[in-house]
Amino acid sequence: MRVLGLVILGVFILCAEVFLGVQSFFPQALQKQKSDLVQTMIENKKTIVDQLSEQELAWLAENKTVQVGVDPNFYPLETFNERGQYTGLGGDYLRLLAHLTGLNFTVQRQQDWATVEELAQLKRIDLFMAVAKSERREQYLTFAQPYVNMPGMIMVPRSNDVQNLTLQDLNGKKLAVVKNYYWEDYVSSKYPDIILVPARDTIEAMQMVTSGQADAVIDYEFNLNEKIQVAGIYQLHTVGQVPSEFGHGVAVRTDLPELYNIISVALDQITPQEKQALADSWLKKAKPVTDSKRLQWYFFFFTQATLLVLLIISYVKAYARKAAINKANEIRAKMA
Repeated sequence: MRVLGLVILGVFILCAEVFLGVQSFFPQALQKQKSDLVQTMIENKKTIVDQLSEQELAWLAENKTVQVGVDPNFYPLETFNERGQYTGLGGDYLRLLAHLTGLNFTVQRQQDWATVEELAQLKRIDLFMAVAKSERREQYLTFAQPYVNMPGMIMVPRSNDVQNLTLQDLNGKKLAVVKNYYWEDYVSSKYPDIILVPARDTIEAMQMVTSGQADAVIDYEFNLNEKIQVAGIYQLHTVGQVPSEFGHGVAVRTDLPELYNIISVALDQITPQEKQALADSWLKKAKPVTDSKRLQWYFFFFTQATLLVLLIISYVKAYARKAAINKANEIRAKMA
Protein backbone atom coordinates (compact mmCIF):
# COMPACT_ATOMS: atom_id res chain seq x y z
CA MET A 1 0.00 0.00 0.00
CA ARG A 2 2.90 2.34 0.67
CA VAL A 3 4.20 1.90 -2.87
CA LEU A 4 0.70 2.43 -4.31
CA GLY A 5 0.38 5.66 -2.34
CA LEU A 6 3.68 6.88 -3.74
CA VAL A 7 2.53 6.07 -7.29
CA ILE A 8 -0.72 8.03 -6.83
CA LEU A 9 1.22 10.94 -5.34
CA GLY A 10 3.69 10.83 -8.24
CA VAL A 11 0.89 10.89 -10.84
CA PHE A 12 -0.72 13.86 -9.07
CA ILE A 13 2.56 15.80 -8.97
CA LEU A 14 3.26 15.04 -12.64
CA CYS A 15 -0.22 16.22 -13.71
CA ALA A 16 0.21 19.41 -11.69
CA GLU A 17 3.60 19.99 -13.31
CA VAL A 18 2.17 19.51 -16.81
CA PHE A 19 -0.60 22.01 -16.03
CA LEU A 20 1.87 24.60 -14.75
CA GLY A 21 4.18 24.03 -17.70
CA VAL A 22 1.43 24.50 -20.28
CA GLN A 23 0.22 27.57 -18.40
CA SER A 24 3.71 29.06 -18.57
CA PHE A 25 4.57 28.19 -22.17
CA PHE A 26 1.13 28.47 -23.78
CA PRO A 27 -0.95 30.92 -21.73
CA GLN A 28 -3.65 31.09 -24.39
CA ALA A 29 -4.45 27.40 -23.96
CA LEU A 30 -5.55 27.75 -20.34
CA GLN A 31 -6.43 31.42 -20.23
CA LYS A 32 -9.78 32.04 -18.61
CA GLN A 33 -12.33 34.31 -20.17
CA LYS A 34 -12.06 37.84 -18.84
CA SER A 35 -15.80 38.31 -18.79
CA ASP A 36 -15.87 38.83 -15.03
CA LEU A 37 -13.83 42.04 -15.17
CA VAL A 38 -15.68 43.44 -18.19
CA GLN A 39 -19.07 42.36 -16.87
CA THR A 40 -18.41 44.09 -13.55
CA MET A 41 -17.53 47.28 -15.39
CA ILE A 42 -20.65 46.99 -17.53
CA GLU A 43 -22.89 46.55 -14.48
CA ASN A 44 -21.52 49.77 -12.97
CA LYS A 45 -21.97 51.95 -16.07
CA LYS A 46 -25.01 53.56 -17.62
CA THR A 47 -25.55 54.16 -21.31
CA ILE A 48 -24.43 57.53 -22.70
CA VAL A 49 -27.62 58.33 -24.59
CA ASP A 50 -28.45 61.30 -22.34
CA GLN A 51 -24.99 62.80 -23.01
CA LEU A 52 -25.34 62.93 -26.79
CA SER A 53 -26.39 65.86 -28.96
CA GLU A 54 -29.52 65.78 -31.11
CA GLN A 55 -27.38 65.33 -34.20
CA GLU A 56 -25.57 62.37 -32.64
CA LEU A 57 -28.83 60.83 -31.47
CA ALA A 58 -30.24 61.19 -35.00
CA TRP A 59 -27.17 59.44 -36.42
CA LEU A 60 -27.50 56.72 -33.79
CA ALA A 61 -31.13 56.15 -34.73
CA GLU A 62 -30.26 55.71 -38.40
CA ASN A 63 -27.06 53.69 -37.97
CA LYS A 64 -27.48 50.85 -35.52
CA THR A 65 -24.76 48.62 -36.98
CA VAL A 66 -21.07 49.50 -37.18
CA GLN A 67 -18.53 47.50 -39.18
CA VAL A 68 -15.35 46.78 -37.19
CA GLY A 69 -12.00 45.99 -38.79
CA VAL A 70 -9.53 43.93 -36.78
CA ASP A 71 -6.13 42.34 -37.15
CA PRO A 72 -6.54 38.55 -36.75
CA ASN A 73 -2.84 38.14 -35.88
CA PHE A 74 -2.39 40.73 -33.13
CA TYR A 75 -2.77 38.89 -29.82
CA PRO A 76 -3.20 39.97 -27.07
CA LEU A 77 -4.64 43.25 -28.40
CA GLU A 78 -7.02 41.46 -30.72
CA THR A 79 -7.50 38.04 -32.22
CA PHE A 80 -10.11 35.31 -32.65
CA ASN A 81 -10.35 32.44 -30.18
CA GLU A 82 -10.87 28.78 -30.98
CA ARG A 83 -14.65 29.39 -31.25
CA GLY A 84 -14.16 32.15 -33.79
CA GLN A 85 -15.07 34.91 -31.34
CA TYR A 86 -13.34 38.29 -31.41
CA THR A 87 -11.30 38.62 -28.24
CA GLY A 88 -8.29 40.36 -26.71
CA LEU A 89 -7.91 43.80 -25.17
CA GLY A 90 -9.75 45.36 -28.10
CA GLY A 91 -12.52 42.82 -27.66
CA ASP A 92 -13.01 43.92 -24.05
CA TYR A 93 -13.29 47.55 -25.15
CA LEU A 94 -15.74 46.59 -27.88
CA ARG A 95 -18.03 44.93 -25.32
CA LEU A 96 -17.93 48.06 -23.21
CA LEU A 97 -18.69 50.29 -26.20
CA ALA A 98 -21.63 48.09 -27.19
CA HIS A 99 -23.14 48.51 -23.72
CA LEU A 100 -22.48 52.24 -23.46
CA THR A 101 -23.67 53.21 -26.94
CA GLY A 102 -26.31 50.59 -27.74
CA LEU A 103 -24.67 50.03 -31.13
CA ASN A 104 -24.41 46.64 -32.79
CA PHE A 105 -20.84 45.95 -33.85
CA THR A 106 -20.16 43.52 -36.68
CA VAL A 107 -16.57 42.29 -36.65
CA GLN A 108 -15.13 41.57 -40.08
CA ARG A 109 -12.56 38.79 -40.14
CA GLN A 110 -9.95 39.05 -42.89
CA GLN A 111 -6.77 37.11 -43.61
CA ASP A 112 -4.31 39.92 -42.99
CA TRP A 113 -4.02 43.53 -41.87
CA ALA A 114 -3.34 45.00 -45.33
CA THR A 115 -6.71 43.72 -46.54
CA VAL A 116 -8.46 45.24 -43.52
CA GLU A 117 -6.99 48.68 -44.24
CA GLU A 118 -7.95 48.47 -47.90
CA LEU A 119 -11.56 47.76 -46.93
CA ALA A 120 -11.58 50.77 -44.61
CA GLN A 121 -10.40 53.03 -47.43
CA LEU A 122 -13.23 51.60 -49.55
CA LYS A 123 -15.61 52.60 -46.71
CA ARG A 124 -16.58 49.03 -45.97
CA ILE A 125 -15.17 49.28 -42.44
CA ASP A 126 -16.19 52.03 -40.02
CA LEU A 127 -14.06 51.56 -36.95
CA PHE A 128 -10.87 49.96 -35.62
CA MET A 129 -10.38 48.79 -32.06
CA ALA A 130 -6.59 48.49 -31.81
CA VAL A 131 -4.72 50.70 -34.24
CA ALA A 132 -1.76 53.10 -33.92
CA LYS A 133 -1.74 56.54 -35.50
CA SER A 134 0.51 57.32 -38.46
CA GLU A 135 0.53 60.13 -41.02
CA ARG A 136 -0.71 57.79 -43.74
CA ARG A 137 -3.62 56.55 -41.63
CA GLU A 138 -4.60 60.07 -40.58
CA GLN A 139 -5.69 60.64 -44.17
CA TYR A 140 -8.77 58.47 -43.60
CA LEU A 141 -8.98 57.83 -39.84
CA THR A 142 -9.63 59.96 -36.75
CA PHE A 143 -7.93 58.59 -33.64
CA ALA A 144 -9.16 58.50 -30.06
CA GLN A 145 -6.71 58.62 -27.18
CA PRO A 146 -4.72 55.34 -27.04
CA TYR A 147 -5.46 52.95 -24.19
CA VAL A 148 -2.04 51.24 -24.31
CA ASN A 149 1.42 52.15 -25.60
CA MET A 150 4.11 49.50 -26.05
CA PRO A 151 7.56 49.74 -27.66
CA GLY A 152 8.79 48.06 -30.79
CA MET A 153 11.58 45.50 -30.65
CA ILE A 154 14.33 44.75 -33.14
CA MET A 155 15.23 41.07 -33.44
CA VAL A 156 18.11 39.43 -35.31
CA PRO A 157 19.45 35.86 -35.62
CA ARG A 158 21.11 34.50 -32.47
CA SER A 159 24.31 34.09 -34.48
CA ASN A 160 24.49 37.88 -34.51
CA ASP A 161 25.79 38.96 -31.10
CA VAL A 162 25.30 42.70 -31.66
CA GLN A 163 23.80 44.62 -28.72
CA ASN A 164 21.83 47.87 -28.41
CA LEU A 165 21.02 47.95 -32.11
CA THR A 166 19.20 51.07 -33.35
CA LEU A 167 17.28 51.73 -36.54
CA GLN A 168 20.10 54.05 -37.59
CA ASP A 169 22.43 51.04 -37.52
CA LEU A 170 20.20 49.32 -40.08
CA ASN A 171 20.73 51.88 -42.85
CA GLY A 172 21.42 49.93 -46.02
CA LYS A 173 20.19 46.70 -44.38
CA LYS A 174 17.03 44.71 -45.04
CA LEU A 175 14.37 45.06 -42.33
CA ALA A 176 11.32 42.79 -42.30
CA VAL A 177 8.05 44.54 -41.43
CA VAL A 178 4.39 43.56 -41.61
CA LYS A 179 2.77 45.26 -44.59
CA ASN A 180 0.80 48.39 -43.59
CA TYR A 181 1.74 48.06 -39.92
CA TYR A 182 2.69 51.19 -38.02
CA TRP A 183 6.37 50.23 -38.16
CA GLU A 184 6.39 50.19 -41.97
CA ASP A 185 5.02 53.75 -41.97
CA TYR A 186 7.39 54.85 -39.22
CA VAL A 187 10.60 53.43 -40.72
CA SER A 188 9.83 54.50 -44.29
CA SER A 189 9.31 58.11 -43.18
CA LYS A 190 12.12 58.37 -40.59
CA TYR A 191 14.78 56.04 -42.05
CA PRO A 192 14.48 56.03 -45.87
CA ASP A 193 17.89 54.33 -46.26
CA ILE A 194 16.62 51.13 -44.64
CA ILE A 195 15.47 48.54 -47.17
CA LEU A 196 12.01 47.40 -46.08
CA VAL A 197 10.91 43.84 -46.78
CA PRO A 198 7.10 43.66 -46.32
CA ALA A 199 5.52 40.48 -44.97
CA ARG A 200 1.93 39.30 -44.70
CA ASP A 201 2.11 38.87 -40.91
CA THR A 202 4.58 38.81 -38.03
CA ILE A 203 5.40 35.11 -38.30
CA GLU A 204 6.30 35.51 -41.97
CA ALA A 205 8.43 38.56 -41.12
CA MET A 206 10.34 36.57 -38.48
CA GLN A 207 10.81 33.67 -40.88
CA MET A 208 12.31 36.07 -43.42
CA VAL A 209 15.08 36.78 -40.92
CA THR A 210 15.68 33.12 -40.06
CA SER A 211 15.88 32.28 -43.79
CA GLY A 212 18.27 35.13 -44.58
CA GLN A 213 15.83 37.18 -46.67
CA ALA A 214 16.13 40.04 -44.16
CA ASP A 215 18.75 41.12 -41.63
CA ALA A 216 16.33 42.03 -38.84
CA VAL A 217 12.65 42.33 -37.98
CA ILE A 218 10.78 45.02 -36.07
CA ASP A 219 7.39 44.70 -34.42
CA TYR A 220 5.73 45.29 -31.09
CA GLU A 221 7.19 43.39 -28.16
CA PHE A 222 3.90 41.74 -27.20
CA ASN A 223 3.30 40.57 -30.77
CA LEU A 224 6.81 39.14 -31.25
CA ASN A 225 6.71 37.36 -27.90
CA GLU A 226 3.40 35.72 -28.70
CA LYS A 227 4.53 34.60 -32.14
CA ILE A 228 7.66 33.04 -30.62
CA GLN A 229 5.35 30.85 -28.56
CA VAL A 230 2.92 30.07 -31.37
CA ALA A 231 5.46 29.33 -34.12
CA GLY A 232 8.39 28.22 -31.97
CA ILE A 233 10.81 30.64 -33.65
CA TYR A 234 13.67 30.56 -31.13
CA GLN A 235 16.43 31.38 -33.62
CA LEU A 236 15.98 35.11 -33.02
CA HIS A 237 16.80 37.34 -30.07
CA THR A 238 16.07 40.94 -29.14
CA VAL A 239 18.89 43.43 -29.66
CA GLY A 240 17.17 46.81 -29.59
CA GLN A 241 14.08 48.70 -28.53
CA VAL A 242 12.26 51.49 -30.35
CA PRO A 243 9.76 53.67 -28.44
CA SER A 244 6.39 54.00 -30.11
CA GLU A 245 5.33 57.58 -30.77
CA PHE A 246 1.66 56.62 -30.54
CA GLY A 247 -0.09 53.88 -28.64
CA HIS A 248 -2.98 51.69 -29.75
CA GLY A 249 -6.59 52.66 -29.44
CA VAL A 250 -9.87 53.18 -31.26
CA ALA A 251 -10.03 54.94 -34.63
CA VAL A 252 -13.02 55.95 -36.76
CA ARG A 253 -13.27 56.86 -40.44
CA THR A 254 -12.89 60.60 -40.97
CA ASP A 255 -16.22 60.80 -42.84
CA LEU A 256 -18.09 59.57 -39.74
CA PRO A 257 -17.69 62.45 -37.26
CA GLU A 258 -20.90 61.62 -35.37
CA LEU A 259 -19.68 58.07 -34.74
CA TYR A 260 -16.33 59.41 -33.56
CA ASN A 261 -18.03 61.76 -31.10
CA ILE A 262 -20.25 58.98 -29.77
CA ILE A 263 -17.29 56.64 -29.31
CA SER A 264 -15.27 59.39 -27.61
CA VAL A 265 -18.05 60.08 -25.09
CA ALA A 266 -18.26 56.34 -24.37
CA LEU A 267 -14.51 55.96 -23.90
CA ASP A 268 -14.54 58.86 -21.43
CA GLN A 269 -16.70 56.71 -19.14
CA ILE A 270 -13.82 54.26 -18.67
CA THR A 271 -11.54 55.43 -15.86
CA PRO A 272 -7.71 55.31 -16.03
CA GLN A 273 -7.77 52.62 -13.32
CA GLU A 274 -10.16 50.50 -15.36
CA LYS A 275 -8.03 50.94 -18.49
CA GLN A 276 -4.97 49.78 -16.56
CA ALA A 277 -6.83 46.77 -15.17
CA LEU A 278 -7.96 45.76 -18.66
CA ALA A 279 -4.44 46.13 -20.08
CA ASP A 280 -2.88 44.17 -17.22
CA SER A 281 -5.36 41.33 -17.65
CA TRP A 282 -4.05 40.73 -21.18
CA LEU A 283 -0.51 42.06 -21.47
CA LYS A 284 0.91 40.51 -18.31
CA LYS A 285 0.06 37.04 -19.59
CA ALA A 286 1.56 37.50 -23.04
CA LYS A 287 5.27 37.18 -22.21
CA PRO A 288 6.91 33.81 -22.91
CA VAL A 289 9.23 32.07 -20.55
CA THR A 290 12.94 32.22 -21.24
CA ASP A 291 14.81 29.37 -22.88
CA SER A 292 16.63 28.58 -19.61
CA LYS A 293 13.37 28.18 -17.70
CA ARG A 294 11.97 26.08 -20.51
CA LEU A 295 14.97 23.73 -20.36
CA GLN A 296 14.71 23.54 -16.58
CA TRP A 297 11.07 22.54 -16.84
CA TYR A 298 11.84 19.90 -19.48
CA PHE A 299 14.62 18.49 -17.27
CA PHE A 300 12.48 18.22 -14.14
CA PHE A 301 9.47 16.91 -16.06
CA PHE A 302 11.34 14.10 -17.80
CA THR A 303 13.31 13.27 -14.66
CA GLN A 304 10.15 12.95 -12.60
CA ALA A 305 8.37 11.08 -15.37
CA THR A 306 11.25 8.57 -15.52
CA LEU A 307 11.21 8.13 -11.75
CA LEU A 308 7.44 7.66 -11.81
CA VAL A 309 7.72 4.98 -14.51
CA LEU A 310 10.39 3.17 -12.47
CA LEU A 311 8.17 3.43 -9.39
CA ILE A 312 5.21 1.96 -11.29
CA ILE A 313 7.39 -0.88 -12.58
CA SER A 314 8.59 -1.50 -9.02
CA TYR A 315 5.00 -1.53 -7.79
CA VAL A 316 3.90 -3.96 -10.53
CA LYS A 317 6.80 -6.29 -9.75
CA ALA A 318 6.11 -6.12 -6.01
CA TYR A 319 2.42 -6.83 -6.63
CA ALA A 320 3.27 -9.78 -8.91
CA ARG A 321 5.76 -11.12 -6.34
CA LYS A 322 3.18 -10.85 -3.60
CA ALA A 323 0.58 -12.61 -5.76
CA ALA A 324 3.05 -15.41 -6.52
CA ILE A 325 3.85 -15.85 -2.80
CA ASN A 326 0.15 -15.98 -1.92
CA LYS A 327 -0.43 -18.53 -4.67
CA ALA A 328 2.46 -20.65 -3.40
CA ASN A 329 1.12 -20.48 0.16
CA GLU A 330 -2.31 -21.58 -1.06
CA ILE A 331 -0.75 -24.61 -2.79
CA ARG A 332 1.26 -25.53 0.33
CA ALA A 333 -1.87 -25.22 2.45
CA LYS A 334 -3.73 -27.65 0.19
CA MET A 335 -0.88 -30.14 0.23
CA ALA A 336 -0.51 -30.04 4.04
